[in-house]
Amino acid sequence: MTFMPDKETEELSILYANRSAALNHLQQYEDVLEDIRKCISLGYPRHLRYKVFERRARTLLVLKRNQEAISAFQDTITALDEANKFDKEKRQKMRTDSKLMLEILNKGLTLAGNPKDPEPLKRKPPKPKLPGKNNREYPAASDAIQIDYEESRGRFATATRDIKVGEMLLVEKPHSGVLLAEYSKTHCQHCFVKCPILVPCPKCPNVIFCSEKCLEAAQKSYHAYECHIVPLLWKSGCSVTCFIALRMITQNKKEYFTKIVSELDSKSSGVYKTDDYKNIYNLVSHEDKRTKQDFLHRTQMAAFLVKLLEVSGYFEGKPRSKPVDFDEIKSMAVDDKHKNDLALFGGLILKNLQVLQFNAHEVFELQCPRPKPGKNIIKHTGKSVFLAGAVFPTLALFNHSCEPSVVRYFCGPYIIIRAVKNINKGEEVSENYGPIFTTVPKEKRQAELKEQYWFDCNCIPCKDNWPTYQEMTENYMRFK
Repeated sequence: MTFMPDKETEELSILYANRSAALNHLQQYEDVLEDIRKCISLGYPRHLRYKVFERRARTLLVLKRNQEAISAFQDTITALDEANKFDKEKRQKMRTDSKLMLEILNKGLTLAGNPKDPEPLKRKPPKPKLPGKNNREYPAASDAIQIDYEESRGRFATATRDIKVGEMLLVEKPHSGVLLAEYSKTHCQHCFVKCPILVPCPKCPNVIFCSEKCLEAAQKSYHAYECHIVPLLWKSGCSVTCFIALRMITQNKKEYFTKIVSELDSKSSGVYKTDDYKNIYNLVSHEDKRTKQDFLHRTQMAAFLVKLLEVSGYFEGKPRSKPVDFDEIKSMAVDDKHKNDLALFGGLILKNLQVLQFNAHEVFELQCPRPKPGKNIIKHTGKSVFLAGAVFPTLALFNHSCEPSVVRYFCGPYIIIRAVKNINKGEEVSENYGPIFTTVPKEKRQAELKEQYWFDCNCIPCKDNWPTYQEMTENYMRFK
């Protein structure tokens, strides 16, 4: 389905119909209905429609949606008139059965339905919510924390009250995120969840989605312009961070940026919103500390990305209709009408690349191997797998500690942080950027943080040179 060159064909409608039959056997009834809806919209052959109409009717019965089932059985009877290739006796039997079901339903009798009472497959977990009150200024965070500022440390989070271990302190959707290329055929491009039942892009074979809702959201924003440039981005070897720098642009219309460009250097006042580009623009970028070589490297990447933006049709608001290749990029002359746009958006992408170096996060999922027959799954250890990169504006304000006070995990695209220890009122609420004292020696931690984040860590484990777990002896271990 993903690799079909033409996604608006009768052949594709038959594939959806066949998949609905398979899903029916798997008792994934909500997905059955969705595939039947899709196959009809794609022009499923009229002489075969009685099959999917009857399947829809019986699926609705299982889901106890009797009023809709009545309409579906009526559609089945009508469709049988066009089933000229269907065996006459079987056609008459189906007509009789459908009429009988209509009589029963119209009399208001309750049907037993499926004795197993199956639940539909949940493609994604529900949107997580903070259990208590949200911070008024930083709504992604709990009111148990506030964001403070010091000249030497920048912005950081502190506790407004005593926080108990396990408390949920932040739930945030990324401002922008990009799935890694190797998961483009197994996970949703929009929300990053695994796709047991994929929805292909109707215009390209490059990505998949978990639902029509995610497909529609992507097509209305970034994927409209990325659809035909994704393969070139992957072939170029650019990192996921570079791709995020581009998506931070493509997910909004050109007019959005031309409207706010004069306000970018002024920090937002009032509510700190996740979808406000100004909040990303004003995150730490260490522009004043960069070398000429660093600027040259990032400027070259920004020039490549803004050229892709131009060829995608973004500046005109008209997405291109065919894939782009390197030869087309190389042969493109500078279009005078795009000079101002190239300068503006090239500059924004360059800024994005600098900001993302210090503020992007990995998005990961926990994967557990399937146990061998007769083996207990508990004996198998799971592992965190790097799926995507993303930037979370509120979480980016939290400072690092080699002994963090929170842990982070993901629920679809949402990042969640919880306290891993009791935090007293007024204490800093810190996260971890990678190296942690329990497994990485001080010298290595300091070197990693200096190289990647350009700061010297002064957390307590670094100041007091705490030993790693492996270096500890029984004499140092104290539990209470």
